[in-house]
Amino acid sequence: MNAQQPYLGDTNRSPVPPLAIGSIACSMLSAGIMAAYAPQPSPLGWSVGFLIASVVLLLATVVSMLRRPNFVWKRFFGVAKWVLLMTLVITSMLGYVFVFDGMRGSPLAIMLVMLAVTAIDVPIIFGFSVARHERIPS
Repeated sequence: MNAQQPYLGDTNRSPVPPLAIGSIACSMLSAGIMAAYAPQPSPLGWSVGFLIASVVLLLATVVSMLRRPNFVWKRFFGVAKWVLLMTLVITSMLGYVFVFDGMRGSPLAIMLVMLAVTAIDVPIIFGFSVARHERIPS
């Protein structure tokens, strides 16, 4: 690569990382509210509200990525698939712990959805961070 050739990757600020991190933060708030009331049953209103916000931010993240011109999807999936494998192993173990510990009903459903959203957000952040800087031929 010639030293005088300009960088042809993505140098613009993108909404994808902040949206994905906001989604993770909302799902962690949802789990934190439920954990604050343990071992008594927690009120589910705030937890469900933060979980809905988390899902909306995840959808906004995906839409933002789909609308990017010249995005290197091959590089994105090359990185994201391995991070997804890692997060699926971790979230599966956490889901098992919740069930084994006796969590049932709505709290279990909220925690499993929260784990699923986080398991999708983390690979998006890693994959996007690598793929956005791929050099694109002019």
